[in-house]
Amino acid sequence: MKFGLYGLVLAGLVGGTAAWADKGKSVDLRVDGQDRQVHTAASDVRGVLAAAHLSVGAHDIVAPELNSPVSDGGKIIVRRGHLLHLKVNGQTKDVWVNADSVNEALGQLGFGGAEYVSVSRSQRLDTGVTSLAIDSPKKVTFLVDGRRVPVQSAGPTVYQAIDDAGLYLGPQDRLSATGKISNGQVIRIQRVTHKTTTRQVTVPFATVQQKDPSSYVDTHTVARAGKNGTSTVTYQLLYIDGKFAGQIVLRSVPGTPAISQITKVGTKPAPAFVATVPAGSAQQIAAGLVAARGWGSDQFSCLVSLWSKESGWRTDAANPSGAYGIPQALPGSKMASAGADWQTNPTTQITWGLGYISGVYGTPCAAWAHSQATNWY
Repeated sequence: MKFGLYGLVLAGLVGGTAAWADKGKSVDLRVDGQDRQVHTAASDVRGVLAAAHLSVGAHDIVAPELNSPVSDGGKIIVRRGHLLHLKVNGQTKDVWVNADSVNEALGQLGFGGAEYVSVSRSQRLDTGVTSLAIDSPKKVTFLVDGRRVPVQSAGPTVYQAIDDAGLYLGPQDRLSATGKISNGQVIRIQRVTHKTTTRQVTVPFATVQQKDPSSYVDTHTVARAGKNGTSTVTYQLLYIDGKFAGQIVLRSVPGTPAISQITKVGTKPAPAFVATVPAGSAQQIAAGLVAARGWGSDQFSCLVSLWSKESGWRTDAANPSGAYGIPQALPGSKMASAGADWQTNPTTQITWGLGYISGVYGTPCAAWAHSQATNWY
């Protein structure tokens, strides 16, 4: 920083010494740019200042010097010393200047017009301590709209640097950094836009389980098939730099209501043979449903043989003839009478299959005997 004083300059503003009369004189007095006139019989500068009730501090500049003689019509200039508490690029320092305004003080300290100053440059300096933050221009690069935009800005904030770069920042746009800028910083600006769209969506049905004391444990029977509902949903779509980034629901208008599926779960202890079937398997489900119909282990054994031959107990077993599922219903859609999930749910398929066997053959063993004789059932 430069600390130029005005001694030589101010000395040139004052004329040479001259004789004066004891009867008094008029002296022009300029203090920090403010003019006034003093009438006094004082013979030197010190006396004139005393007559004007002005004291001189260690950091003040007076021209001409205090011991210089004064003549009528003479001029005295006083430049008060002002203490500045400076913070330059984060570093603090106290300095004295002899300036009337912040702008003049910056000139004395060697700063130009490109720096950021925390107060108005036209602000006058008072007799107290003036705090002043100064930030030098820094090189900042913005990545925005698919291009690099370099700028030199004193900031001190990212938002001021954006203004200096002549960039527009939308209310929803995102910044990779905020706060104060630093030299060499790279900042990304992401453009954020929104759109709306309306779609009809499926509302899945719920499943309600009811205890059934008349059915064996681990048996599940669909008492009422569920049905999906619909809803009209309006979404707000989020795009960042033109790419889809997510969505939120703005509103949802119910359409066709979903119908809950009611499944009865058996609670009656099952016959001993049910417990011998592997847990979690389709055969375990079948064992419970067989027992629920009052059939014994012999009928279950026939059923295992029958459907092992027909489908290998696979829910997705498909035959070119159109037969489908564990019981090989022909066509497979017949099983929809037992539940809407007939294509994937083993309970639904087994329930339908046992009903078919009971209605056509009476028992699984009768169905198995027919299959052995004719290769179909």
